[in-house]
Amino acid sequence: MYVQRTPAAPLSAHVACLWVSERGALAHARERILPNGCDNVVIAMHDAPLRRFADEGAARSQPVGVALWQGVHDVAVLRDTSVPASVIGISFRAGGAAAFAGLPMGELAGRAVALDALWGPAARELRERLQHVPGAAARLTLLERWLLKRLERAAPADPVVQQALALFAREPALAQVERVRRATGCSPQRFIARFRDAVGLTPKRYARVLRFHTLVQQLGTDRGAGLAELALEAGYADQAHLAHEFRRLGGLTPGAYRPVAADRLTHVAIGD
Repeated sequence: MYVQRTPAAPLSAHVACLWVSERGALAHARERILPNGCDNVVIAMHDAPLRRFADEGAARSQPVGVALWQGVHDVAVLRDTSVPASVIGISFRAGGAAAFAGLPMGELAGRAVALDALWGPAARELRERLQHVPGAAARLTLLERWLLKRLERAAPADPVVQQALALFAREPALAQVERVRRATGCSPQRFIARFRDAVGLTPKRYARVLRFHTLVQQLGTDRGAGLAELALEAGYADQAHLAHEFRRLGGLTPGAYRPVAADRLTHVAIGD
């Protein structure tokens, strides 16, 4: 079972969706989570820790705790799907997680951090409350209300970064960093620093991930589209450039890309 909900405003400006997943052990023991330029929080409802693989060559997964903050990443994250799992999660919007992290987002980029290291005892209390609420809908409601309360104490979003993100989102295939930077009126050094503090990646790295994520969405919803055509639409020089970026950021070829479900286009099974 997989259920997701888009929260109401003002939380919707920071959070793309809240979700619940309950499943048994999957036929594939590993799963790639492709980069999308955003942070996530995952909280297990079971006692066993969540597990991740360090890299493609790792023979065994490593425990990463029962509640974790997955920082924005620019390569695929490899998760262990060989055992049953019952989890609830938060998928932030780009730049939206900064209001909840309590530190510059660049410090979390590419890392899986125990949630109590960021939220202290509140992380454990939230998890315990979620465990004692029956049903996916009730858990999502509790989580949404908890985040709304936390948002009341958060600092406002950086307007320069919000402007930049809006410009990037308007034309993700172009993603011209210098043009966006000039529109904000910031110096190059200040623009990079403010963007990284709010998003976790530099503007150039974020633009690269955004272009890739846009391609994944197109490829996942239109399997019949030709790669040469998609390459041009997504802003790549040619099909070879597209294939290189797919391997670099996703760890696989475009032809091998098969999402596990239509509503989870960034999740790709590894093995049978």
